[in-house]
Amino acid sequence: MPESVGEMAKTMVSLVIPIHNEAPRVWGNTIRLRERLRSLAEDFEIILVENGSVDDTHGIAEALAERYREVKLLTLPEAGLGEALKLGFKKALGEKIVYFPMDLSVEPEFITQSLRLLEEYDIVVGSKRLGSGLDGRPLSRRLASMAFHGLVRGLSGTFLSDTTCAKAYRGSRVRGLLDLVPSGSRVFETELLLEAEKKGLRIKEVPVRVVERRRSRQPLGAKVMSKLEDLLSSKLDVLAIAIGVPTFASGIIWLIILAASKLVSSEAGFLNPYSFLISMLLVISGFQIVFFGLLANLILQMRREIGRAARSDEAEKPHLDA
Repeated sequence: MPESVGEMAKTMVSLVIPIHNEAPRVWGNTIRLRERLRSLAEDFEIILVENGSVDDTHGIAEALAERYREVKLLTLPEAGLGEALKLGFKKALGEKIVYFPMDLSVEPEFITQSLRLLEEYDIVVGSKRLGSGLDGRPLSRRLASMAFHGLVRGLSGTFLSDTTCAKAYRGSRVRGLLDLVPSGSRVFETELLLEAEKKGLRIKEVPVRVVERRRSRQPLGAKVMSKLEDLLSSKLDVLAIAIGVPTFASGIIWLIILAASKLVSSEAGFLNPYSFLISMLLVISGFQIVFFGLLANLILQMRREIGRAARSDEAEKPHLDA
């Protein structure tokens, strides 16, 4: 008797690979990954998510999909890692989903290790920061990575040391989180992990070695600024409280000190009018920072909910038309 779709999904492995302008390496590296998966699983699929390429990436990926039944091609008109990952995860048939870079900058051994660990954990995260000598990229990229992940930990309180490397997920657990993170976010990987952490999913970090197989297609400064912009905007409430509350408290404390000084003094009027003015500005500024930070965060959350509702309505349209 043939297996049901659900039973097949439990044993199938889905390898999701976003590809953007990868023409020089997409053919050879896809075949290498296919051979690796053939040695690990009976049922597997390789989902190539081409997004906004201007070279021959799409044509080569299409040829791979025609030649190998395990290779599937999905296409997006514009470049975007978040959109590509979300689409790949939603279309993946397997219960075990691995996100892996096309340039093979991460050792393929991660695939073997993560598939084994998914028997126990919901998410397996590769980390190039769990040991010395694991990050083989240029110094500038290592320093930028250290600063970014330090900021992530400071803003979110996460225990994770690396949120931008290869990962593996249990499909049934991660799909429910996808619409909680905006697709256009340039820190989609990071936000998805933080949502998983908030929901109490079991996450395991493992050390992986990373090497630079090709130069970054985006200038490091522009890449850092774009990621910081999205990371900080996603944590507006945290930033507002972290900056506004101490500012407000400093103003209140200063006012108390001024008031106490006035009580023990026999002089008329304010002892130091400029100090009083500065303390009032601190109180007002602190209150405004917290208020507008929380308001901005609320607006962002509303935009996400509206976008999620719109996508849900769009998904239901074919059923209603039928």
